[in-house]
Amino acid sequence: MLDILTSLGAATASSLWLPVLAWTVLALPLWTLLERTDRLHPLAEYRLSQVLLAALPVGTGAVSVVEMLPDAARSSVLSAQSVVVLPAIEPVSTGAPAASWTWMHAVGLFTVGALGVGLFFLGRLALEVVAARRVRRRLATVAAPSLRAEADRLRERLNVRRPVQLYTTSDAAVPLTLGGLRPMILVPDQLAEATEELRMTLRHELIHIRRWDDFAHLAERLVAALFAAHPLVGRLRRQTAEARERACDAAVLDGSQTPAGDYARLLTAFADGASPHRLGALSLSESPSSLKDRLSAMRSSMPSLLSSRRALGTALAAIGLALTLGVVACSDSVAPSASTDDPATTESSSASTEDGEVFTVVEDQPELVGGMKALQKAVSYPELAMEAGIEGRVIVQFVVDKDGTVTNPKVTRGVHKLLNEAALQAVKQQEFKPGQQQGEPVKVQMSLPVTFRLPSSHSESAAQEEILQAPEFSVAGSHPDIEGGMRALQESLSYPEIVRKAGIEGTVHVTFTVDETGEVQNPQITKSVHEALDAEALSALKSVSFVPVEKDGRPIATEVTLPIRFALPEEK
Repeated sequence: MLDILTSLGAATASSLWLPVLAWTVLALPLWTLLERTDRLHPLAEYRLSQVLLAALPVGTGAVSVVEMLPDAARSSVLSAQSVVVLPAIEPVSTGAPAASWTWMHAVGLFTVGALGVGLFFLGRLALEVVAARRVRRRLATVAAPSLRAEADRLRERLNVRRPVQLYTTSDAAVPLTLGGLRPMILVPDQLAEATEELRMTLRHELIHIRRWDDFAHLAERLVAALFAAHPLVGRLRRQTAEARERACDAAVLDGSQTPAGDYARLLTAFADGASPHRLGALSLSESPSSLKDRLSAMRSSMPSLLSSRRALGTALAAIGLALTLGVVACSDSVAPSASTDDPATTESSSASTEDGEVFTVVEDQPELVGGMKALQKAVSYPELAMEAGIEGRVIVQFVVDKDGTVTNPKVTRGVHKLLNEAALQAVKQQEFKPGQQQGEPVKVQMSLPVTFRLPSSHSESAAQEEILQAPEFSVAGSHPDIEGGMRALQESLSYPEIVRKAGIEGTVHVTFTVDETGEVQNPQITKSVHEALDAEALSALKSVSFVPVEKDGRPIATEVTLPIRFALPEEK
């Protein structure tokens, strides 16, 4: 269970919770301002509340989109994008203690709780949508022709494009609108004989429909359900609903067609009523407390800040863009990650510093002296970090100087100060063959991800599983063994350079027969990834021998299916 919580926490910490935390930090002061100010026009308050709420799913989704962008595209989005030319190193501790509770377990447990709460509210929202559809189907009291004619006349005057149906009903104590492509306005029976009150009511509901407030209301409910575990989301959703009614009141009173006193008396008449709870998902109506707030807002002087469409549109675009980019920029999930260089790249990219020009892509990239084993030996897993169960990936950015020395190393994405320092010290000890551009040694900026991973009780050393997965044989309980063990096959495998640089990976399945002498016969690719990886898998398989399976003391031929996994180490 702890392993599951750790995996879930690691999967959601940077991709979900860090963007949510960034949104909270950015949105909280704006929400507080909306709560306390009374100088905004009601429509501005309504739209700004919608922008704040929409920035959460949009910003979180933008983080995921940026993570999936190729490096060339990401460099134009991220200001500090680095070029990574080395695969990740995974030093594995063999003396880690038994699993203990860590902060990653807490993240995983919180994710489970948030998921449960979200599913509950999504289920309740779905039930309310179904209930609203049932109400639409059973309504049979169509308003009188004169009332429908009045509604059509107001609809044309307000430029409402959707067809609107008008019903009188005793099920609703207050006027409300059931949204959809063919919205329905439900008015209480007592309004059918009150011509002026009905006209003001229809004007209010038609303005909702013209602004597509019904669909906005459903979208707000959906976001609030998805992020129901976040207390600010629910508060912001309710504030948006209240601001929507005040904005609609302001639109009804705009001009001289509707007297403010008559409209206030209409709101007072319905202040003690409420719509049925089962209509909450798609209906546009408010609670009595909100109606009282609307009366208070009508008595105050109408604010003029952001009352023009141009000023409001500019403010909404600026705040929405700032929130989205802020969530992306503040989230560690879009920090520089490991990637492969493109062998076809011939153009150089560089940056200027006080010490001269530093390249990020050159014709001949720097090479680590001693290979990856040299760095592997230099990395040690801090004992305190092991005991605390701390693991993760540290990205170290540095510059390889013209003489091959490492300069200006710094951690651009850390996990814990212990792991950060261990990775930093290991990188400082390395020497490189300097990179070259047009035959001359140049300074090259690089980034190296170092992954610290505690071993699981059911897996082998990560170093032994860097390329090859355990085989899956078609004969249960008895199968041929490779002479020399799995290491013999692994040593025969190599990752084709052109495929590795192209970022191609996957699992090649080879089916073959091990005959009575232990030789491989008739190998065939049953699941292909790329022709170069297929050829490498076949070549490596033909270079090893097997110990044949014996039955009744005699060797027999056995059919075997072997998956050989080619994986880029930094994605492990």
